[in-house]
Parts: sequence; C-alpha cells; structure tokens
Amino acid sequence: MYRLIASDLDGTLLNRNHQVSPTTIELFERLHNQQINFLIATGRHYQDASQIAKQFSFPMYLITSNGARVHSPNGEKIVQHDVPETAVDDILRLTQGCTFYRNLYHDDHWFVEADNDHVLSYTHVSGFSYTHTDFSEVTREGISKMLFIGDSDELNVLARVLLERYGQSLSITFSLPTCLEIMGPNVHKGSALQAVLERLVLTRDQVIAFGDGLNDKEMLELAGTGVVMANADQRLKSLLPDHPQTLNHDRDGVAAYLAKIDFSAKPHDVLTNT
Repeated sequence: MYRLIASDLDGTLLNRNHQVSPTTIELFERLHNQQINFLIATGRHYQDASQIAKQFSFPMYLITSNGARVHSPNGEKIVQHDVPETAVDDILRLTQGCTFYRNLYHDDHWFVEADNDHVLSYTHVSGFSYTHTDFSEVTREGISKMLFIGDSDELNVLARVLLERYGQSLSITFSLPTCLEIMGPNVHKGSALQAVLERLVLTRDQVIAFGDGLNDKEMLELAGTGVVMANADQRLKSLLPDHPQTLNHDRDGVAAYLAKIDFSAKPHDVLTNT
C-alpha cells in the first residue's frame, strides 16, 4: 500500500491559475490524517515551493530545482547539487545575446537580466520574486539550476548543442516546450525521490507519483505507480505509454485519482523521520 504521495506542481497539483484547489487541499488533509505522507517535487525554487506548501496544515518533503535541492519537513536541507561553476560560466557565454529569457537559481535568490510579467504570474501565490541583475556580477557558486525560456524550436537547438558539448556531465530537460532546464550531473526528480525513500526506509512500490512534464519522467518511472496528467506534454505520454493517466490539472486530476484508492485497506505507521 502507498505510504508516500509525490506530486509535481505546475500542470499537475496546481490549476491554470497556479493555485491548489480547495478539493485537493481537503483530500490531502484527510489522507494525512490517515497517516499518508506527501512530497512536492518541482522545478520551482525552494523559496517559492515552500510558500505553496504552507497552504497545507502539515509539513512535507520538498524536492525543488528539479532535484538539485531536497528539504525535510522541518526545513533541513538534506540534498544539494549545484551546476558546476565552469559550466555556468561557459553556458552564459554561449547564450550571451540570444533571445532566450535567462534565469539563474541560487540558494536564496532567483536572478534574471530582464523583467518578465508572465513569469511572475506563476509566483503570485507564493509572493517569491526575482532579482534583476547583471549576470557578470552573479556568483557562479551555488547555482542549483539554469532556466532558459523562449521559442521551443530555438530551445531544442540549444538543448542539442549542450548535450553534444556536455554529454552526461549535466542534466538537461524540458519542464515545458518553452522552458529548458539545466542542472548538475545526474540531478533529476527521480534521484531526489530515491534519496527521500532511503531516508524514510520506503520502497518504490510504496510511492505513487504524479507529473505532466519531461522533467517528471524519472520520478514517474521510479515510483511504484507513476500517473501522467491528461494535459501532459505529448512527449512524456509517448515515453510512458503504459503509465496510468488521470484528469487534467484544471479538473483536480491528482485528487480525482487518489480518491479512487482505498488507503484504509491496511494500517499505516506514522513516519517520524525528519
């Protein structure tokens, strides 16, 4: 029986207004009272995701920056993987002057070079905002993620160039067709989830996970049950054709799927590891 529920945020747990619905909150609260544990796994910055998690009355593990950071329910950072400093510097030089909207995630900051109201619309609930700065003045140390937002065709070209240039020394994925995300080697939501499972002494069969983007692929493959959203990227659906699907994020797809599961089929022990 499942002991842990893991969910992506945007396009999965959050609706198109980037909010958690009352229906989802109510179900999660009820399942938590049945001693089910929860984990949010997102590409968002920790400072952003932690504010969204506060909508629930109970603490949970947070996987952020696509697995570059993992925090325990009490806020302790238990995993930290950074993009190598030389790679940050090289990629910034390579993309200098491009039309991409470039973002750098640091432990405490989200750095950008230009304002973008559309990007800020994602964080209006949490209130987390970027710092507008000159990238030449930003430290290359402690960068958890590089994010490029722009035309999907141009980003596909950039992704191919980076894969040829770095091979397996960086993790490169898309959260949306218009969002290319770069992390350190072997960093993804799946490896971060594995770290949490080892900490809690759980097996993959005890996890059910939900996601909609290519950056969710490894997490959905690792989980005993990896559920794909109806609104998921078609490339993800093609890569995971045998995985179950649920309703889209505007129809409370996560809650709808969980509501069909009898979590009271056998007793669960409270997990006290933090």
